[in-house]
Amino acid sequence: MTRAERVSRNLNRALHALFAADERAWLLGEDVADPYGGAFKVTQGLSTAYPDRVLSTPLSENGITGVAGGLALCGDTVIVEIMFGDFAGLAFDPILNLITKSVTMYGERTPMRVVIRCPVGGGRGYGATHSQSPQKHFIGIPHLALYELSPLHDAADVLAAALRRDEPAMLFEDKVLYGRRRYVDGRVDDRLAFELRGDDGNWARVHDPDATGAPTLVIAPGGVADRAIAAATRAAERGRTVEVLVPARLYPVDVDGLRGLLGGAHGVIVAEESTAGGTWGSEVAARLHAEAWPLLRGPVELVSSADRVIPSAPHLERTMLLGAEAILDRIMRLPAAVPVPRTDHSPGGPPPSAPTSASPSGVPVDVPRLNPNDDSYVLLEWLVADGATVEAGEPIAAVETSKAIEELAATQAGVLRQEVTAGTDCAPGAPIGRIRSASAVPLPPPNGTAAVRPDPAPVRSGPGSPAAAYPEPAAAVGTRAVPPGRPLPPAQRRIADVVATSHREIPVAFTAVRVDVTAALSYARRAADETGAAVGLTEVVIAAVAALHERFPGLYARLTDDGRILDAEAPSIGLTVDVGTGLFLPVIRDAARLDLGDLADAVVALRMKALRGRLREEDMAGMNVLVALNDTPGVTVARPIIPPGVTCALSLPDVHREVVLDGDGGVRERTVADLGLAYDHRLVNGAQAGAYLAALGDALHR
Repeated sequence: MTRAERVSRNLNRALHALFAADERAWLLGEDVADPYGGAFKVTQGLSTAYPDRVLSTPLSENGITGVAGGLALCGDTVIVEIMFGDFAGLAFDPILNLITKSVTMYGERTPMRVVIRCPVGGGRGYGATHSQSPQKHFIGIPHLALYELSPLHDAADVLAAALRRDEPAMLFEDKVLYGRRRYVDGRVDDRLAFELRGDDGNWARVHDPDATGAPTLVIAPGGVADRAIAAATRAAERGRTVEVLVPARLYPVDVDGLRGLLGGAHGVIVAEESTAGGTWGSEVAARLHAEAWPLLRGPVELVSSADRVIPSAPHLERTMLLGAEAILDRIMRLPAAVPVPRTDHSPGGPPPSAPTSASPSGVPVDVPRLNPNDDSYVLLEWLVADGATVEAGEPIAAVETSKAIEELAATQAGVLRQEVTAGTDCAPGAPIGRIRSASAVPLPPPNGTAAVRPDPAPVRSGPGSPAAAYPEPAAAVGTRAVPPGRPLPPAQRRIADVVATSHREIPVAFTAVRVDVTAALSYARRAADETGAAVGLTEVVIAAVAALHERFPGLYARLTDDGRILDAEAPSIGLTVDVGTGLFLPVIRDAARLDLGDLADAVVALRMKALRGRLREEDMAGMNVLVALNDTPGVTVARPIIPPGVTCALSLPDVHREVVLDGDGGVRERTVADLGLAYDHRLVNGAQAGAYLAALGDALHR
């Protein structure tokens, strides 16, 4: 597969190509000149290559855009960079009253080749006035087209399409995308493919080529596309087919590019990060209802961010901005698609089969085998009340294994009858409830008369029975002694097993060294600014550990049961994650192939999975070295546990500052961390451990 470039680099390359091809192209913006190269580094190198046509301007969006209008009236091509899209409001007057009107205001059509670039969106903790998505405020202005970058479209194609119109355009660029890599070669991942459709390849269609059934279409532009794709993946796990449609041009809305997909769609949802009310999604819905109503199965659904000011605190920002969970919730709230029986059978053929009903006793809700290491799980909670009507594919229960929380989905529509109470242990394959046909469930008795318990649905007695499901008379209910204390949670039981096995089987040695991480912290800050990813010392250490695999393969090997040493082909690094519900060890596979930005994205993704209880068995398999985070403030040295099957575990404690003498006898301050390496003494000796830590220290000090 082609190595994809980052979205910011793709846009930078497109701008370079434009300036090379058009001698009358200008770039105007605040701090766009080298060496700064713009707030998000998109314009790097342009002022060096074209010093007379790339100009850093005063801080006046109104003035910048007015000058752009004048240059365009003279026949030039102008790219305007608004440092933050929030400030596009300051340029509203020249956009509304000069640039757009000039196309037809002078008695003949005048080309106005102006593209106003606007970094938009939240997710970076920039606060109320630097995180908004103002696209909706520019919809409906004559002669103004709106575009948005995505990981699925080439920036050069989008710029070319915008300029080909000879009319002004605004190009919105979600800031969370700058550091992410594009999707290429028609693939999003191993399951999902994408294709470009419509005029100028405007619509990117993300779909599962092997999926069957009528899909739900989620229309999501720019940075929301990845969130919609994540929601589609989760929905597929629950039995829903979802396709994500990502436009390059927001306005005018390209309805024609959607017609071939609407007829077979189960429903349409438009997801956008702006707040509700007067939105782009409303425009999409209005156009689809007006021009494609016969193709729709129902009204177009809209989902947006909360109608509030965007806070700076990351945990508050996440609750306000549109995320994958909200999109998934809207998908799952649509009724499940059901096949429509054919009525056009030929006279000579058999008539349609009569629909069959489920057994009166219902279909059992069985617990699948979720984790090969567990003999039982805990029914954590019922997500649907006993006696409630459920749809096929709807999540109905949450089961906790020793490693993760899994949701169980209804296999058919009907009425749920719970047979096991929340908090009860349940074995793989055991039924915890039943889904009965709605016709088999008796209606509530009139006038408050007593209900008669139906015979077909036997209810298990004993501690696993739900209190709400046809209780037996009190005299028939047995009692049992409850031991004092509370049971160890499944995740903690698994941790206890790992710790006990480690202490019993692995002869552990431990070495610690003090490492100057001043340079590493500075490097992390620069990388965070350049990539837009959440790069910190943890990510720099993980990258250094991955890079040392080739020099120290023995520290990444494992000892087999028959005493043989099995080398690792690539470094797959485990990371300790504690989100308050237990300690998890998710794995970053083949970490050496990831650059620092991708590595940081992988760490964030695994932490968010753990926080939301979405880690799966495969997320925690294949580790051959562990980085244990012991960075609680004040912790200077910590000896980590070596998980079975792993030879080394590196401890990264809290950093602290100290004063030292430099080579000239002067005093300087530095930031240090006492890195500790726990290692299996059967495979690694003290000299090897010391050499490894020294190499790691050198890598972090450079």
